[in-house]
Amino acid sequence: MHITIPDQEELIGANGKKFVSYNVHINGTYHCSARFSILSKLHDRLKKQFGQGCLEKFPEKSMFYVKPEQAALRRYQLQRWLQKIGANALLVKGEHFQNFLLNAQKEVQKGPEEDVQLEIFLAHGRSVKVDIMSTDQTDDVLETAMSAIGLDPSYVYYFGLYLVEDNTGKVIVRKLQDFESPFVSLARAEKGQIVQMRKAYWDPRVDQELHKDPIALNLLYIETINEIKKGSIEVEDDAAEDLANFRSQKDRLAFLGLASTLKGYGDQSFGSAYTNYPKPNTMAKLALGNSVFKIQTNDGHEHTFQVQRMRCWKTCTIESGAGIPDIDGKKVTVEFEFEYFLEKTAKMQWIKVLSPQSIHISMCLQFLVEEMLRLKKGAAIRKPSDRVGAFKPRRQKAGGGIDMDFLTGDGGGAATVDNSSILGGPTIKISVTLSELQKRVAAFEADDESALVEIESLVQADMTASGAIGGEEDDNGGDDRNAFASMAGF
Repeated sequence: MHITIPDQEELIGANGKKFVSYNVHINGTYHCSARFSILSKLHDRLKKQFGQGCLEKFPEKSMFYVKPEQAALRRYQLQRWLQKIGANALLVKGEHFQNFLLNAQKEVQKGPEEDVQLEIFLAHGRSVKVDIMSTDQTDDVLETAMSAIGLDPSYVYYFGLYLVEDNTGKVIVRKLQDFESPFVSLARAEKGQIVQMRKAYWDPRVDQELHKDPIALNLLYIETINEIKKGSIEVEDDAAEDLANFRSQKDRLAFLGLASTLKGYGDQSFGSAYTNYPKPNTMAKLALGNSVFKIQTNDGHEHTFQVQRMRCWKTCTIESGAGIPDIDGKKVTVEFEFEYFLEKTAKMQWIKVLSPQSIHISMCLQFLVEEMLRLKKGAAIRKPSDRVGAFKPRRQKAGGGIDMDFLTGDGGGAATVDNSSILGGPTIKISVTLSELQKRVAAFEADDESALVEIESLVQADMTASGAIGGEEDDNGGDDRNAFASMAGF
């Protein structure tokens, strides 16, 4: 966890007295503001539970008001104290620190806790909207969303919620953590960023378990297609023809089986970066997957580093004015580096990377290593029923009754697809709010029991009527088809 306190501000309390609040940034983004007294109470709780040895020395308390210009040293000391906590997984995952982070974000929300709808995008650009509270934490929102689309609870935490730059998901900002509210974090995110549901595991062998569930299979299928579109998965001509055949036959297992053998499958790409390997100031593309960190230099040569052989890694904030050039139009504020044993020199060496996604790289490595340890021990992934606490997310009823081809078909919802490509075919833009759709379908069925028609056939009929597929509109049935299309949000 990368924690900084870049600045502080002077505020006035309800009693009219001034106080200093410290702005805490976590994993590169503003998370909350906290007073010295709140942080002091957190220190006391952590010290009581874990002992002083796990913590950095806490700054001395002052009997008098500390002015902002005098708070610079205290801010630096608090930052070191928080960074010591962030480097200790036991402290980070502990109840006291998690509650502090979530409650601190709630307090600076600048608005009341209220019922809201959060739009969660799938990999192909379509989305579902779930009913949540504005302060619901990430795990609650993920469970609610997965229940809405009918996923077996056993597979919920094989997926996660990510903040991405746009609905193509080409650039992932970071994975949302349980100590934050997705609704609040999205409200503070940069313009155009969205919340996207993606798989949250690294070992391709896990795919076989998810293939048992039709909804999980669909989610993997559309995400794989999106990765091929982005170019993250390389497809040769011979494989392209087979993929096109499997897609036309709707054989998703065969499609995923072949895709999993292609270069780049299971990789997370991080875009361009500067690195000191194989020589200083080398421009390269970065990726991580299949337990390998990859640096591909501009001359096309790929250098690979086994994660198991990394001794450690760290992130460091770059001082402003350090003269670091922008990369892909983005400022680089954090350096990522890892220590690795190089066989050709028989020595440990620090491999340094300057990337706009340095923090995301570090987080991905953390998740990958945690998964490796879990699989090595043969431990099962956690389930919603394992969570401690009285609160349970509100479930949106009958989500599993929706035809998953209708909800997660492979047609692109956000971009035009080239019909000549292996991912071609008619593009249908579908905007569906699950709760609204369920209410409308229920009302429709109450009026006419004969309306229990397979959704996919109605979608096909509507495509024919609108000219997406060849054919002429039937004058007698056109009104009925158009009425359903309007109801479903086409």
